[in-house]
Amino acid sequence: MDRVENRDQTLFRTLDTEMTRFLPPARTLLPAEHGSWFMLGFPMVLGLLLRPSLAGGCLALAALAFFLGRPPLRRVLTGQQDAAQRRALLLFAALAAAFGLGALRLAGPGFLLPLACVTPLILVALWADARRAVRSLAVELAAQGAFAGLAAAMLAAGGAGLMDSGRTWLFVTLVGGANLAHVRRILGHAHRLDAAELRNRMWPVHGLHLLLTAASLLLLAPRGIAGQVWSAWTVLLYLRALAPYRPIPARTLGWREGGLSVLGLFILWRALA
Repeated sequence: MDRVENRDQTLFRTLDTEMTRFLPPARTLLPAEHGSWFMLGFPMVLGLLLRPSLAGGCLALAALAFFLGRPPLRRVLTGQQDAAQRRALLLFAALAAAFGLGALRLAGPGFLLPLACVTPLILVALWADARRAVRSLAVELAAQGAFAGLAAAMLAAGGAGLMDSGRTWLFVTLVGGANLAHVRRILGHAHRLDAAELRNRMWPVHGLHLLLTAASLLLLAPRGIAGQVWSAWTVLLYLRALAPYRPIPARTLGWREGGLSVLGLFILWRALA
């Protein structure tokens, strides 16, 4: 029995070594920033909920391949000579192109307009990622706006008009931006930044939450009870962001913010539907 187990373990190690020779280890391909997964997942799920379509699913898979291609792209652009990383980049690029062409064949070119509108934001995010300059709020907001373009494109691919697509992009950008400002304020306290920097981090919290609430009251509240519930939710989010800072473990903070994001996703879905 021990001989069989040893033989199996040797076989698995051999297969893993062969795979690593072709592609880099999975841990080097998966983006480490937890917030970036939220930036991708929120618009992807919202787009599928609002306008489920095969073309939208293809766009979601293309975006996922593009997202997973960021780490090898960054390594290639910074001059790392690793053939496995280059092969990973080519693989993800091929998958993104294949799924993108599939969406184009299924839905026509209508979804290209929302993507074209956010292309400058995508380029800014990729430039910052390559330079490892992704910690500033301005860059994170640009990345949030770029990811929000996915939801707009998925809606357009599912047959939605430009007004609906633009409205969805606006709210995904604002709710993500408000959350980014809130988390940056908490991290500032956790890292014991000086009072002046903490005040600077508070201004975007006010501005983005007030913009989100105002847009909700103006554009969604008149649409019915679901829009009014969402508007009330944005007020609660603002009050949450104004609460005095209390130390909280990073894991607890992540689960709390993730749970609120999931709940907010479904409330926003009903408001936009």
